[in-house]
Amino acid sequence: MRKTKTLTTFDTSQNIVEEKEVVVLTKVPKYHFKKGRFFLMNKELTKLLLQKNYSGLDYRVLFALLNRIDFNNRIRTFRQADLAEELGSVQPKISGTLRKLETDEIIEKREHDYYFTDTFVKYAGDK
Repeated sequence: MRKTKTLTTFDTSQNIVEEKEVVVLTKVPKYHFKKGRFFLMNKELTKLLLQKNYSGLDYRVLFALLNRIDFNNRIRTFRQADLAEELGSVQPKISGTLRKLETDEIIEKREHDYYFTDTFVKYAGDK
């Protein structure tokens, strides 16, 4: 539904009153990248996810990890048991999903932290 208003103009030189219907534009709030709310995802990731036989839990783990993305594509430190509890699962299934995501090169483990690979996901905030 379009919101409209009547706009009345008056031309004093010719004594003409004119009324027009105008559309009212609503300003949508903009989110700035520096608020840390954004990451970029390559279309190749969606193609890969459609080709693979991922379960619902696999997707939920992936989205939970995306929620934890930090500067430099690092996934904020987490315990697998805590992630399992958060998602209503068990730690061995979370471990299996992480291995699957590593095998498909969506994430990689460096020392004690997990990172998203630049191939598919790139953090876009706080730069």
